[in-house]
Amino acid sequence: MKSAFEELRTRTPAVCAGIGKEVKEAAQRIERNVNDAQAAVAEKLDNGVVAARRLLKRSRHAVENGLEEAAHTIKRHPFRSLAMGFAAGAVLGLLLPRPGRK
Repeated sequence: MKSAFEELRTRTPAVCAGIGKEVKEAAQRIERNVNDAQAAVAEKLDNGVVAARRLLKRSRHAVENGLEEAAHTIKRHPFRSLAMGFAAGAVLGLLLPRPGRK
C-alpha cells in the first residue's frame, strides 16, 4: 500500500500536464480576444479619421460659400452693410464692460 504522499507524487505530473494544457488554451483565447479588440479599435479609429476629414472638407466649403455670399451682399448693398457693421459695433460697445469704469 502506498502512502498518501507517494500517491500524490505519482499523480502530480498528470494533473500539472492537464492544468498546463488548460492554461495554454486560456492564454490562446485571451490572445485572440485581445487581437479582436485591437482590430475593432483600429477600425473605429480609422472610421473616425475619415469622418473628421469629411467634416473638415464640408466646413471649409461652407466657410468659403459664406465668405463669397458676404462679399456679394456687400457689393450689392454697401451702405446697408456699413450701417449693419456700425450697429453691431455700437451694441457690442454698450454691452461689453470697459476697464476702469464702474
